Amino acid sequence: MAVTRRRAKPAPAVADGAKFVFFDLETTGLSPRGCRIIEIGALRVAGGGVACGSFHALIRIEERLPFFITRLTGITDDMLEDGDPIEAAFPRFCEFVEDLPLVAYNVNFDMGFLRREAARQRIKLRNTPVCALSVARRKLPELPNHKLKTVARHFGIEDAQTHRALDDCEMGLRVFSELTRV
Repeated sequence: MAVTRRRAKPAPAVADGAKFVFFDLETTGLSPRGCRIIEIGALRVAGGGVACGSFHALIRIEERLPFFITRLTGITDDMLEDGDPIEAAFPRFCEFVEDLPLVAYNVNFDMGFLRREAARQRIKLRNTPVCALSVARRKLPELPNHKLKTVARHFGIEDAQTHRALDDCEMGLRVFSELTRV
């Protein structure tokens, strides 16, 4: 009897003309265990890669922001004081994204925080994650690195990465749109 080997499925991609959400998070650190989401940005993308809606929320947290996060993002404790608690912002984000694929640059990082919060709030998060960074690595192996800034520069996209969620979504979406054309 012959043994049939299953081929690994390629990383999911968003087909040209598909609808998806490009999103980005800012957090208090690198690990979903012990670190918190402080900003959520998202762009709903219609067929053809055109943003047709946006979501933004600053998240109030109980502890003070680490200095290096304020220096990196420009987000201050004062800015978060008027933010929504994550218990209010996260369900609104989930309503915004519906069941659409979630695209991010280095999606595993952001999905770790989303999954942790979904579990904490007992919200089912079944969206298919798509990693723009993986697409960049696969399609542009000749680049010296695949940081968002490097790939943006490769495509002639103005380096406007601010480490603010919605701004980084806009630049990430432009890069991802270019990557889908390569």
